[in-house]
Amino acid sequence: MSFVQKEFTTPPPFPAPGTSPDSASAKPWYSVTTGIWELHLNGNAQHKAVLQWWEPRTATDNQPITHTFIEEVCFLKGKLKDLTLGESWGVGAYAYRKPGMKHGPYVASDEGCLMFVKVTPAPAGVD
Repeated sequence: MSFVQKEFTTPPPFPAPGTSPDSASAKPWYSVTTGIWELHLNGNAQHKAVLQWWEPRTATDNQPITHTFIEEVCFLKGKLKDLTLGESWGVGAYAYRKPGMKHGPYVASDEGCLMFVKVTPAPAGVD
């Protein structure tokens, strides 16, 4: 899917906590992993914009996360606690992560966490 022009829209409701990843009721959200869902807004697998919903108290594995792409994140609802830093981030917090940057592990707040996430391929020579 390439980038397409869109006017304002309201996203569909989040999947209910514990919804099966293959449940028709979850669509158009798709499961990234247990308790973490994405709604594809635009782009393709390498260059995309998504809403990412973490169900209440969802936690990542106890290892820092790294990836090969540039990631920008802005919090829209709830909070996420960085277990390495011992800090929680909430509405309005922003992160810009270059490829290879270690971050996390995380746990979502009691209300969950909604983020806008933008993924961009790393240009040659960016580390």
